[in-house]
Formats: sequence, structure tokens, C-alpha cells
Amino acid sequence: MSLLEELRKRKILNNITNEKKAKKFFEKKGSLYVGFDPSFHSLHVGNLIMIILLRRFNDAGFKTYAILGGATGMVGDPSGKNSERNLLSEDILKKNVECVGKQLKKYTNSEVINNYDFYKNFNVLDFLRDVGKYININYMLEKDIIKNRLETGISYTEFSYSILQAYDFYTLWKDKNINLQMGGSDQWSNITSGIDLIKKFDTNNDAFGITINLLTKKDGTKFGKSEKGAIYLDSEISSPYEMYQFFYNQSDEDIEKIFNFFSFKKLEEIKKIIEQHKENSKFRIAQKEISYEIVSFIHGKEAAESVIEMNELIFNKQFNQLNKSQFSMIAISSITSEIKEKKIQLLEAIVLSNICESKSQARSLVLQKSIKVNGFDMNDINFEILKEDSYHKHYTVIQKGKKDFKILKWI
Repeated sequence: MSLLEELRKRKILNNITNEKKAKKFFEKKGSLYVGFDPSFHSLHVGNLIMIILLRRFNDAGFKTYAILGGATGMVGDPSGKNSERNLLSEDILKKNVECVGKQLKKYTNSEVINNYDFYKNFNVLDFLRDVGKYININYMLEKDIIKNRLETGISYTEFSYSILQAYDFYTLWKDKNINLQMGGSDQWSNITSGIDLIKKFDTNNDAFGITINLLTKKDGTKFGKSEKGAIYLDSEISSPYEMYQFFYNQSDEDIEKIFNFFSFKKLEEIKKIIEQHKENSKFRIAQKEISYEIVSFIHGKEAAESVIEMNELIFNKQFNQLNKSQFSMIAISSITSEIKEKKIQLLEAIVLSNICESKSQARSLVLQKSIKVNGFDMNDINFEILKEDSYHKHYTVIQKGKKDFKILKWI
């Protein structure tokens, strides 16, 4: 099966600008790129779709490039936005480019290029003469990303984003012999702008674009965020445990689609896993499989194995068996407050942990025997929790009922 056919069967492929060019490209295994916006100093699971796509092509023998928007990140992509973005400072953008660049090299095996290098020696007049002369304003106004913003307004800065991305494609086609730009379906206008600019210089060019479907959940929302926000690839921001939980908690209705987008397993193997899952969905076989695969890919197999062990221990509320590194992993997403003193009154600790909102509610929960501290039932409203009794001298677990728990950290 060709990679193109596989992308279709996985229902990842959205559109292709030119089927004939695509056929030649896949036959000769040409070069391609995907652009990444360095709006933060870490990529997140929403970016994983394009990361894994690049990795698929790289593993299949194509030459792949990841383009970092060091220049376009200073402008801001208007795609999918109803208002102007806040511009990042140069220092923040520089840090973001450095951090995201390392992640892209690690996960995609691609050559990483900062598009700031295309513009750093370009002055405004040269750009207007050498590039702007080939851009038709009427054509730009017909682009969805521009048209959708005309009612609410768009600055010249964000209006120019599509022109810069077009010039990126032209530069990469000219200097690197890159034939294909890929992006989400919301990037169609930006991609075709690049192809049209290349046509102005060479009508018989081999440049084309591919867009992929945006991954949405059963409720219609865009895939990539948990209740607490984005799940980042940087373990200092989002722990491997948090990433595992994110995929583990995906619905049965969405899991086959998620598997096709994210798994490197062959389609036949995915089909078997989904069939096994449907036979008894309460065991969440598919969710466990994809969670393990993604955490292994991003954080390594050792971290994935540790997370599985943690998941079992936490499910059974065996917090006393978690080692210090596992606790610190959970703590990234579960810590609610930090305690500087050496002891704290029980009711105050319950409120501090956000288990409830007031001491009166905390009192009721204790009297109802609904609260546990580090696995022990609490029934004394005057009880004091000591730092020296915490797990690994740092963590105290406040538990309400069978499922709800929060962690306090002693510092």
C-alpha cells in the first residue's frame, strides 16, 4: 500500500491541489515540509497530528522539513481567529523557536529551518518590489482566511501573513527543491497562495499542496485540549501521566479515529485492537493501547511503563506504593496548593486542596466520613496534618469519596 493510499484509508487526507503532481511526487519520493507556529515554548498534542505525519513520510523514505515560523510568528496567523493576536516579544519568540526546534528534530527526524533566515536581510522596499509586485490584492481578498476577517477587521500585519507563507514555499521550492507543503484543512488558502506565487516564476513547476482533516471529537470541538487546557510535549509542563490520562479518557466514539491519526501500527493491527475493544469496551483496551504508544513515542518506554504502574496504583488508591518520581509526575497536574509550614489544620487543608469551597463544607465531609488523608479515614475535625507524615516528605493526598483526590505539596 502506498503512503498516499494509507492516508486515505486512515481518513487523514482532506484535499490535494493537483493529483497529477501528487502521483509523480509519491513515485519519486520528493521533498516536503510542514510549518509550525512557535507561539509557545513547547508543542502540544494538537501539534502531534502534523509531527506524526512528518514522521510517517520520513520513515517511508521522503526528505522532510519542519519550518519554524521565527518570522511569521512575529506577524501572527489569522487562520481560525476572529480578532488580532497579541504579538510576542523578540526575546520570547527566540526562546520559543529554540525549544520547539529541539522538539521537532527529536520527534520528526526532519531538517528544521527557521523562516526568519529568509527575511533577516530583506528590507521593506526590496520585499515590496521583488515579492509584493506578484501578489494580487483582489485574489488575496477572496481567500477565506482574509474574507472571514473583513467584517471584524484585520490589520496589514496579519493580512501579510499569507504573503509571507507564500514566499516561504517559493523559497523552499527554489532553494531546497521542496515540492509539497502540507497543513491542516484550515491552511488551504495559505498553501495555495504559495503555489500561485511559484507559478508566477515557473508555470511548469512541480509544487503542490496537501491538506489533512482537522481532528474533532464527537461533540464537534477541536481535538487537543483537556478540561485544564492543552497537554504539552514538555514533561516540565505536562507530565507523561497527564498525557496518558488525556488519551486514556477519550470516548469510545472517537477512539478509532484517534488511533488512525496517531498510531504507527498498521491498519490491520488497528482493526484487530478496535474489534477487541468493542467486544468489551469497559476494559478500555483501545484507549490503553494508544495511550501507551503515544507516551512511549514522546517520553520513552520507561516513562510509559511507569505511568501504567501509576495508573493502576492510583485507580486502587494505593498512593503509599508510588515512588518519589511517580509522585512528582502526578503532582504536575494534580497539585492544588503548596504549604510552607510544618503542619496544617485538617479543615484548612481540605479547603486549600479545592476539594470543597468552605470550612463548613469541609466539616460536613469529615463528619460524614467522606475524607481520607494519605489513605486514612478522617473523623476528627480538629486533626492536624504534619509534614513529617507526608509521602516522601513532600506530598499529602486529600481524598473525597472513592474517586476525587487532590495533592498538597510541602515546601
